Amino acid sequence: MTDGQNLDSLLAAAMDQYREDRYEAAAKLYDSVLAQDPDNLEALGWRGEIAIQLDEYEVAAACLQKNLDLDPDGFEEYGKLGLAYYELEESEKSVRALLTAIERDDEDLVAHSNLGRALYDYFHSGAEQEAARIARDWVKRFPDNPDAAHMGAAVGGLTPPEKAVEAYVADVFDVFAQDFDQKLEELGYCAPQLLETLVKQHLPEGITGLDILDAGCGTGLCGPLLKPLANRMDGVDLSSGMLEKAADRGLYDDLAEEELVAFLKSRRGQYDLVVAADVLCYFGALEEAFAATHDSLRSGGTFAFSLETRPDTARYHLHPSGRYSHEQDYVLSAIRAVGFVIENYDRAVLRSEYGEDVKGLILLARRP
Repeated sequence: MTDGQNLDSLLAAAMDQYREDRYEAAAKLYDSVLAQDPDNLEALGWRGEIAIQLDEYEVAAACLQKNLDLDPDGFEEYGKLGLAYYELEESEKSVRALLTAIERDDEDLVAHSNLGRALYDYFHSGAEQEAARIARDWVKRFPDNPDAAHMGAAVGGLTPPEKAVEAYVADVFDVFAQDFDQKLEELGYCAPQLLETLVKQHLPEGITGLDILDAGCGTGLCGPLLKPLANRMDGVDLSSGMLEKAADRGLYDDLAEEELVAFLKSRRGQYDLVVAADVLCYFGALEEAFAATHDSLRSGGTFAFSLETRPDTARYHLHPSGRYSHEQDYVLSAIRAVGFVIENYDRAVLRSEYGEDVKGLILLARRP
């Protein structure tokens, strides 16, 4: 067998393994090809693709970048290259690759989604003005794309919408669902525990049998903390990926994939306790969400939530992260205006981000 025949045989065998989802076996075969022919475009492209599947982002970036360098006219995987650079925290390279992916296919929704995340990192790398310029151009060109509409405004410093676009929120959390809990643990996320403490301080000791809603339940981090209090516990979230993780816990009586305010409006007087951990940071204006929560509670029912605050925020501000912070007096005024009585609130550190504390408010209110 000639060297060419041997390579062809290895390439065919690698593709067979790939089609059977045997990624590690396929990767070894493509590595064998590249050991003999380091510039083999087919092996570079597929090895890069498999590296993405295996979360081997250094390998992915190296293979895909070499593929691009060797064949700039034929290279098509700019979206995957941009993702690899994003995961390696090389935000400028990520942004450039993803912009090219969108130039080549402006309906590449994955590239749009990843561009929003990469722009946030690029902004925080010290390139605030360049990231903002790119973001403003992005939303100008694609005003109907949910990622561009939200993250373009967030990074670009444009007038924010009153709340995050639903499709944007669903997309973001679908992307993060697989390793969401691990990432939050790394950030020291503690909103569920803070709210658990606040709720237990307010409710009578030993109380059980409550009908509870975990609003914006995500993967169900609040579930184990709330379940001992529950007669029934429901969850609602926009992300199907998050809801699958919540369902795996086996704690919820019902999980609904629905926009929060619409869900609350359809559940008038059904709950004794509504908990919203790190949910209202995707709302700018809070009045509608507060009013719908009030009406979903029975008389005497309790609403506990966390949100991010900043003292220099006028009512609310959309940050480059894509999340909103709120001015404390606005929060207190808005929740009283819909009929709640504030029982307790406190400032707290909710998690860290880029090595800095994310400060917020935890609040418990009662429907009279």
